[in-house]
Amino acid sequence: MADAVAAGDIASNRPAPAGRLRLRRRDTGMALLVAPLLLFVSLTVLWPVAQFLYRAVDNLALHEGFAATAAALSEWSPEKGQPDEAAFAALLSDLARVEAERGAGALAGRVNQMLPGTRTTIIKTARMAEAGVAPPVREAVLAEIPAWERPELWSLIKNANGRFTDFYLLASVDLERRADGSIAGVAPDKAIFLDVLGRTVTISLTVTVLCVLLALPVAHVIDAASPRMRLILLGLVLFPLWTSLLVRTVAWIILLRGDGPANSALLWLDLAEEPLRLVYTRSSLIVTMVQVLLPLMILPILSILQRTPKTFMRAAASLGATWWQAWRRVHLPMILPGILTGSGVVFVFALGYYITPALIGGPREQMLSSFIVFYTDKTLNWGLAAALSMQLLVLLAGSALLIVLLRKVGARAA
Repeated sequence: MADAVAAGDIASNRPAPAGRLRLRRRDTGMALLVAPLLLFVSLTVLWPVAQFLYRAVDNLALHEGFAATAAALSEWSPEKGQPDEAAFAALLSDLARVEAERGAGALAGRVNQMLPGTRTTIIKTARMAEAGVAPPVREAVLAEIPAWERPELWSLIKNANGRFTDFYLLASVDLERRADGSIAGVAPDKAIFLDVLGRTVTISLTVTVLCVLLALPVAHVIDAASPRMRLILLGLVLFPLWTSLLVRTVAWIILLRGDGPANSALLWLDLAEEPLRLVYTRSSLIVTMVQVLLPLMILPILSILQRTPKTFMRAAASLGATWWQAWRRVHLPMILPGILTGSGVVFVFALGYYITPALIGGPREQMLSSFIVFYTDKTLNWGLAAALSMQLLVLLAGSALLIVLLRKVGARAA
């Protein structure tokens, strides 16, 4: 009977029960070895990032701060004019409670993010509510704080009834929710984020394409060089990676500034009559990013080249193919995985770059990461910063998916 079971396992290419048990124990042991790393990554990376991104939809402050007011406005709409006495009474009740909890400043700041110019209105009303207002409170509030005549302020409070909000996600793509609940584009003078997103993608794609064009010949030269020369060339490629990114960026500023070596050489050669504006432009930004990211493109291509047989090109040439035909139809498909890997790495790094655009790029050449830092550090608008970060996350996920699809297509074509 045991021989029959063993024969059946062999016939079906399955390991015997003892072998399956050993494999299960090995997998369990490997899982236990990896578990501390997974726990560490989850606690130090995944959880903090998830908490930050959650702020893009978090509406707890307004939901709790204006709970009674939002309920009193359930049947109100902007077309009806000013809310009734009950809504004003609920507003004072909510703000008196918030002021007693010392949360009026935070609530006012959150409202001001959604409707600029309302911070003082909320704080003054909260102090007024804490001091007490004799009825009728509607006339007293409007007489003291006329800003409550604005229907958009009441609409904001009414729409804050939910636990979550789409305000920041809409704002990150230049959209807004109107007082009647419809979604429309913001005013042209406020529409900036789609331009920033397009600029970020354009610069990143340009840098990636230039890195591919420059890395291919360099990788081929390194691969064809003698062992000693190969080490020297590889050291030159790796040397920038051993230097601080900040140092390399500042070096480019010194090189390209008005009295720097580049302009001095142009003036000495009579190629320019006066110093040119070479720094704080998109061109200088792209050149600097290419120089910084080029090693990350060369290394994946070189690793594939070193595993590619050199006889295939000669075989294609012996069959009558020109050099270009042999390279395009034989050699390129074999090194395509390295090109795609390097392109993915360079594009992802370029999307999230902050130091280089902040120092080299001009005010109109700032990328998405600069705005994320601005809203996180300067204005403390973490909701909008998280929404912009979600844009980067979507771009990264889309880029990874595209690379996987391209590699599958390349593998099938090969």
